[in-house]
Amino acid sequence: MIGRYFLGAVLCALVQMVPAAAQPAARPAADYFAQAAIEDATLSPDGRRVAARALIQGRPRLALFDMSGAAPSVRPIALPESERLEWHRWLGPDHLLVSLLREGPDAASRLVRVDLTTGALVQLGAPRPDAGDEVLHVSPDGAFLLLVSAVPGRPTPGVYRVNLATGATTLEVMPQDHVWDWYADSAGVIRAGMAQDGKRSWLLYRKNEHDRFSRSTRGAGDTRSGIERFVPIRGTDRGYALAQTPGGRVGLYAYDFAEGRLGALLYEDAQVDLEGFQTDPDGRLLGVDTSADRPATRWFTPETAQRQAQIDAALPGRANRVMGASADRARILVFSESAGDPGAFYLFAEGRAVLVGAVSPTLAGKPAEMRAIRYRARDGLEITGYLTLPAGRPAHGLPLIVMPHGGPFARDSWGYDPWVQYLADRGYAVLQPNYRGSTGFGRAFVAKGDGQWGRGMQDDLDDGVDWLAGQGVADPNRVCIMGASYGGYAAMRAATSDASRYRCAVSFAGISDVGAQLAFDHKTFEERAYRAWKARIQGDAPSLDLLSPIARAAALRIPLLIAHGTADDTVPPDQSVRLHETLTRLGRAHDYVAYQGQGHTLEGPADNADFLERVGRFLAAHNPA
Repeated sequence: MIGRYFLGAVLCALVQMVPAAAQPAARPAADYFAQAAIEDATLSPDGRRVAARALIQGRPRLALFDMSGAAPSVRPIALPESERLEWHRWLGPDHLLVSLLREGPDAASRLVRVDLTTGALVQLGAPRPDAGDEVLHVSPDGAFLLLVSAVPGRPTPGVYRVNLATGATTLEVMPQDHVWDWYADSAGVIRAGMAQDGKRSWLLYRKNEHDRFSRSTRGAGDTRSGIERFVPIRGTDRGYALAQTPGGRVGLYAYDFAEGRLGALLYEDAQVDLEGFQTDPDGRLLGVDTSADRPATRWFTPETAQRQAQIDAALPGRANRVMGASADRARILVFSESAGDPGAFYLFAEGRAVLVGAVSPTLAGKPAEMRAIRYRARDGLEITGYLTLPAGRPAHGLPLIVMPHGGPFARDSWGYDPWVQYLADRGYAVLQPNYRGSTGFGRAFVAKGDGQWGRGMQDDLDDGVDWLAGQGVADPNRVCIMGASYGGYAAMRAATSDASRYRCAVSFAGISDVGAQLAFDHKTFEERAYRAWKARIQGDAPSLDLLSPIARAAALRIPLLIAHGTADDTVPPDQSVRLHETLTRLGRAHDYVAYQGQGHTLEGPADNADFLERVGRFLAAHNPA
C-alpha cells in the first residue's frame, strides 16, 4: 500500500528571482530543519513547572521550566550521558519518572524516579531488554503505573504494574494470543485487549480487575464493526467509541462493552470525521476533536467551552490545544500553532498566556496566510483544500505550486507545513487540494476515489488550477506541480499527460509504474485483499499502463525533477530509477537524485535541506517567482 505523505519529511522550495531591496531575504533551507527547541512538554500537578525536552546550549536535554515567576526560568535535569531519554511523566509536584534507554548490543531500558529537589535518581525495578514500552496509566497519587511491555518468550506484550515507591514490578496481565493493544480505565484497571489476526479482530473484555476476560465476536479495528477507537468508563460496562455513522462519517457513540455493541449516536459533524474525544476521569463526556477548516475541540460543558474561548482570545488566529492542567484546573498548558508557525507551548492562567518555549524560534516573523477553500470539480463534486498566499504580495496573478498529498487515501489539514511555508516565503501561492478519495470527509467521498488514480483524482487538481486562475489569484502560465508518494505519482502523471497546464513537475518517492507497484504490494496482502486493492486502483481502465507515467515517458515535454531514497520499502526506488533510465534513453531532459540509505521519507537535516535546495534551483530555472 502506498505510504502516507508525512508533512515535514521531505521538502521542496525555490529561489525567488526578485531584487534584494524589494523584500527581506528568504530564509535558508536549514532553518526549516533545525532541531526542535522544545517538545514533549508536560505540566506539574501544581501547575508551577513544566518538564520538557529542550535545547540547552545546543544540546537536547530534559529541562525544567519554572513558571512561578514573572518570566520562566529553565535549568537542565542531570541524567546519565550514556543513556537516551525515552519519555518522562510527573509523579507529584517534586518528582519525575523517566524511561532511559541504553543503546548498543546490550540494549536495555529502565525506569528512574528523579527527585527535583536533590537531583537524586532512584531506579525502579530491573532493566528491561526491550525499548518501546507504552505507559498505559499513571495513578493520580503517584503510587503505581501500568506499562505495556514485551514479556520474554512471548510474541505479544503483557501489562506490568510498577510500584513507584519500591520499584516492585509484577505482571498484571499475561500476554494473550494476537493481542497487541491493551486499554485501561481511569482507575488503572485493565479493561480490554484488542486482538488482530489478519483481517479478523475481536475484543477481550472484563469489568473488574479480578474478573476473567471474555471474548466478543468483533471489536474495534474489525472492518465489519466500523469502530476506530473506544474508551471504557471505570466501574461500569459503558464507554464511548468512534465509529462509522449511517451517513458514512466517523461519529461518537455510546458503547456497551458487556454486549460488545454500539449504543446511541452522541455526536456527528456534518462535514468531517471526528478525530477524537475528551472525557474526565469519571467518564463525563467533555468534547470532541474535529478538523474541518482548521483543527478544533468542540467542548460540551460550559466551563470547558469558556476556558477555550479565553485561551483563543489570548492567542488569536491560532489553533490552541489544551495539553494538560493543574490539579485545581487554574493553570493550563496549551500548545498553540498556526499555518506559519510550527508551534509553541504556553501556560495559561488568569486570562494570560505566558510563553514557555517555541518549537522553532528562528522561524518567527510574518507568516504566509493559509485559507480554507472550496471549489467545484468538472463533474460538480465539491473539493475542499487549502490555499497559502505569500506575505506582502497582492493575491493576484501569483505563480502557483499545486501540492497533492500522498496516500492517496489521506488528507491535508490546516496547520504548519514546512514545504508550504518555504515556497510561500519565496513568493509562491500553494494549493493543497483534498481531491476525491481523501479521508476525513466521510465514506462516500473516499469511495469516489476508487478507480480514479490518474483520472478523476488528477482532474480535481487541474480543476483547482483553473478555479484559481478564474479568480485571478493564480497566473495560469506560471504553474508547477510537486508531491511525494502518491503526490509524486500525480506530478509524474501531470508531466507525461498534460504539458499545457504545468510548466514543471517535482516527484519525491513517486510511482511511475502502477503495475509494478501493485506487484510489490502483493507480497503484503492476502489474495482477496490484494484483488480488492488492485480493483480499487485500476477501476475500469483496460490496462494499468494507461495509468502509468513510465508508459507515457515519450510524451514528457516539461522539466521534471525526480528524487527517491535508496532504502524505500514502501515505494521501491526502482520506480524512480526506471523512469530516469527511460527518459535518458529517450533523450528527455530531466533531473534525478538518489538519497543513499533514505526511506520513504527523508530523515535528518542534511538530506532534507539538500533536496529543498535542489528543488529551489530547479524551480528558479523553470518557474521563477
